[in-house]
Order: sequence, then C-alpha cells, then structure tokens
Amino acid sequence: MKKAEWTKNFWVKAAAFLLAVALVPVICVNACAAICALEYGWWTRPADLYQTDLVRSAVYRQMANARDYYEHFGTELIDEPYFTDPKYTNYRFALYDENNDKLFDNLSTDGVALGISSPLNYETELGRIDSGIAADMQAQDQIYWSVRLMEYMYGIYGSAVPILIVSALAVLFLVIYLARAAGRQPGREDVTALWQEKLPFDLYLGIVGGGLILLLYLCSEIFYDFVAGLPYNLMVYLACATAGAALLLAAWMTFCTRVKLGKWWRNTITFWVLSLCWRFAKWCWRVLCAIGRGLRDLLRGIPLVWKTVALLAAICLYDLICAMFRRDTDVYVFLWLLGKAILVAAVLYAALQLKKLQTVGEALAAGDFDAKVDTSRMVWDFKRHGENLNDISRGMQLAVDRQLKSERLKTELITNVSHDIKTPLTSIINYVGLLRRDPSEEQAKEYLEVLDRQSQRLKKLTEDLVEVSKASTGNMAVNASRRSLNELLVQAVGEYSERLDRAQLEAVLTLPDHELFAWVDGTLLWRVLDNVFSNACKYALPGTRFYIDATERAGQAQLSFKNISRDRLNVPADELMERFVRGDTSRGGEGSGLGLNIAKSLTELQGGAFELSVDGDLFRVDIKLPIIT
Repeated sequence: MKKAEWTKNFWVKAAAFLLAVALVPVICVNACAAICALEYGWWTRPADLYQTDLVRSAVYRQMANARDYYEHFGTELIDEPYFTDPKYTNYRFALYDENNDKLFDNLSTDGVALGISSPLNYETELGRIDSGIAADMQAQDQIYWSVRLMEYMYGIYGSAVPILIVSALAVLFLVIYLARAAGRQPGREDVTALWQEKLPFDLYLGIVGGGLILLLYLCSEIFYDFVAGLPYNLMVYLACATAGAALLLAAWMTFCTRVKLGKWWRNTITFWVLSLCWRFAKWCWRVLCAIGRGLRDLLRGIPLVWKTVALLAAICLYDLICAMFRRDTDVYVFLWLLGKAILVAAVLYAALQLKKLQTVGEALAAGDFDAKVDTSRMVWDFKRHGENLNDISRGMQLAVDRQLKSERLKTELITNVSHDIKTPLTSIINYVGLLRRDPSEEQAKEYLEVLDRQSQRLKKLTEDLVEVSKASTGNMAVNASRRSLNELLVQAVGEYSERLDRAQLEAVLTLPDHELFAWVDGTLLWRVLDNVFSNACKYALPGTRFYIDATERAGQAQLSFKNISRDRLNVPADELMERFVRGDTSRGGEGSGLGLNIAKSLTELQGGAFELSVDGDLFRVDIKLPIIT
C-alpha cells in the first residue's frame, strides 16, 4: 500500500481508532498499578496487601454492617451465617461487651488481625468489635475481590511504567495519525465532509459533553458502592473510560476534518445566532440612521422664516415658564438670566456667521474667486448658505477657465485652419502661374503632380472639417447593428498588412478565446480603426511592434492599441485630443491634426469611450464599447 493511501483506507483508520480506544483501559490499569506501587512503597519494601486502602475499606464496610446488626439484634449476630460462616464471608471478628468480656471470636483462630476496631455504639459504651480477614479466604465476597485486585496490581506493578509509557506513546501516535487521516477518502484528493461534519460543531460538542457527563454520573453513582460489587463495578469503570475515550477521539477527528475544510466556526449554532444578532443590530442601526436622517432632513426642509417663528415661540414659552416661578424670586432670576444669556449667545453666534457670509459675498462680487467660507463651525442654514457660496466660487472659476480655454482654442483653430488652407492654396496658385509661362513638357508634368497633390490635401482638409463638425454636433447618422469585434480587428490587420510592412512594424494581435460582440455602426467603427492604424503607420518607430489587444472588462469590450512613437511626444495626452494638434507640433506633416478628435467623436456617437495615454514614448489608445451577447 502506498504511503498516501494509509490515510485514506477505511479499515486502517477503523483499526487505528479501535486500537487507540482499546489502549485506554490498559493505560488506566497500569496507571493504577504504578500509583499503588508509589503510594505503598512496593519498590522499596515487601508488600502487605491486607493493609492497602481497598482491602481495609472492604473490612470497614463489613465491620459497619456487623455493628449495625448488633445494635438491632444483639448477640444474634453470632448465629448469623452472613457474618460467621466461612462459606459466605471472609470477615473475621472478635466481639466484646461493655465489661470487655469476649462474646465471640473467630479472628484469633483462623483470621488475620488488621488492627481495625470500633465501639459497638458511639453514644453508650456497649462494647467493641475487632476486625480482620480469614487466612484462607474460602468465600468470594468483597474482601476476597479486594485482595485479589491488589494482588493483581502487585503482580504487574514492575512492568506497569514501561507498559504505561509505550501505551501512551502508541495512543499519541494513533491520535496524530487519525488527525491526518480525518476527512480523507479513497480516490479523492480533497477533504470530504461526512455526516459528523454536517452537524453544527457546538451541537456535536454538546452531544459529546452530554455523553461524558452521563458517564461521569454513572461512575459517581457506583463510587460509594465500588467495593460492594467490585468485579462488576470495575468493569463498569473501564467500560465508561473506553466509551469516553471513543467519544473524545470521534470529536477530535471531526474537529480536524472541519479545520481542514476551513472556516469551521461557521457551521455552529453559536455563529448562526451571533450572525442573526449582528444582522438585527445592523438593521436597527439602519432604522435609527434613517430616522435621524429623516429628522435632519425635516429640520433642514423647514424654511428659515418658519424656523424663526419656532424660535420666537420657544422664547415666549420660556418666558411663560419663568413667569410661573415669579413668586420664587431666586428661581425666577436664575431662569431669566439663563434664558437671556443663551439668547445673547445665539444672537452673537448668528451675527458672526452672517459677518463671515457677508465678507465672502463681497469678495466674490469684487471678482475674488479664491475666497472661501469656513463652514467647519457653522450649523443649519448658515452652513448650507456658506457651502452654496463656495460652490458658486468654484463654479464661476470653472466657467472662467472654460471660457478662457474656449477663446484660446478658437484662436488656435482660426490660426491653424488659416495656415493649413493657405499652404496648399498658395502652392496651387504658384504652380498655376508656372504653367502659364509655357514650361517644357517634363516640367509641366511635374507641376501637375504637385497641383494634384496639393488639391487632394486641400480636399482632405475640407472633408475633415466637415466631418469633425458633424461628429462633434451629433449630426451624423448611426446605423448600429450586432458586429463581431474579433472579425473587425482581424480584417483591419489584414487590410493594413502591406502598409505595416512598409513602415517596418510587426502587428501583434491578441484576441480572447470567445467572440466579442458590440452594438455599433460597422462603417463608423471602421473609420475609427482606420485612423488608429493610419496613425501607427505614420508616426510609429520603425522596427518595433504594434500591439492590438481585445479584452472584456466589467461588461465592456476594451480595444487597446500600443506603439512606440518615432518622434518625441512633447504634447500631453489630453491636448492630443484637441483639433489641429499633431504629436510633433510641426505643420509639415501630411495629416490635418483632426484624426484623433474625429475618432473620439465617432466612438462617443456609438455609446463608447475613446481614451489616450502617453508614457514616455509609449503611445496608447483605449476604445471601450458596450458589449452584447
């Protein structure tokens, strides 16, 4: 059998469990023998078994019975076979009356005196009884079994300690093995929960604890009668010890299994009750918070006029209460002064808050948008009015910033449009003038190529202007349908394969294992992809890779495009999105600078998002589109 199978084989675990339980009575017996040897000094001197506590307890018990019998029936004790017949008892005694005259004696003839003596009556001196044990012990009574048990203990005490140590180590080894094997089943690598693990752990421990208490109660019931029925009571003790060991070992194994399964405390009634209490406490807290918010909103919702009326009513009510104590001058004066002091403090507080609000309002009116109201110590309407003034300050500052930016962009737009239109138009005018000078056929052909190129550039610029105007104002029709993004990306890579090769770029396309579908306009999305791929071919560093990734995140399809820029990117990402801005800021390139802005507008028309990011020379475009199944 393999090493790992030792922890999964049912019969091996059952044998280990039974062996561990069976070793418990062995440990108990040998422990008793070792204790007796230590207590009575058997290792240092010869044993006197008759003087052990167990034997003397049996003799004391028999002597008590004889004394009680004598108190009720007198000398009839001598004729009672239970006390005198060697076939029924090993008890031997000598009976004396109050004058110390011997009434009966079988102790000195065939008994062993133990020095055990007792008066026949503790209140009146009626004589005494001396007790001992028969030398031959023919009857199998409690004295006989006590002597035999002590003889057995004396017979094994020499090997009790080694057996005790070996048995304890064996039990420890078996307990560790069962802990490791707990929850393991043949053919399965994971831990398996059995019927024990399905019970709540504290309920299981309660059952085990109840069983142990029942066993202890049974042992305590027979404790005082232990000597009377010694063989049977001893068997009951050992059986209770074995049953208790079985219960504890079963509880140990289920605890180990629960620990391996993890979060064992969740399968307890205590955890369920505490969780229920916690949920109830949170519900109560939410209710209290809701009530508090309701009262707060109610107070906030009351207009300032009505709050003032309520305050005046409260002042009148307070004056009425003060009037009720007019006869008691001291109380009246105290209440009147207290009320006026609170009123004066409230008025001063309101005046200070109004002064703060007035100061900030005047600063805002003067154009100081950095002025702020400190609302940390304000309450109610004062705080709300101060926050409104702060919001006005921030809003006006944002409006001014937007206006300045808009004016700057308008100026740049006029300048850039004028420059981009003037350059090809001037070239066309100049070359038309050259054609009028009757050039040679070769020169005329060259001039016509330049005119064609500049006119196409002017046409492209005009078309881009019209398109960006439509896209930014939303005046462009969107015919959305269910389209596969995987298919569009594969098609785009195929269409641009030659241009990418000429630009010395290696396209690295990464697609998910499943198809990504989005509700988009295929034509508009193709124009967005066309712009991104075209920019990569124009501005990416030759000899590098162009990464195209498609992923699904948070219910959206995200298309990522990354490349290394050929020129230094000295323009922030947000400014690259503005119109008529190129990455190199020079106006000598073939583009109009409108491509990224058009792509962003077209993406937003389809319910998506178009984002740019720049990290050093790494240029990245992220297109997010709503995904559908």
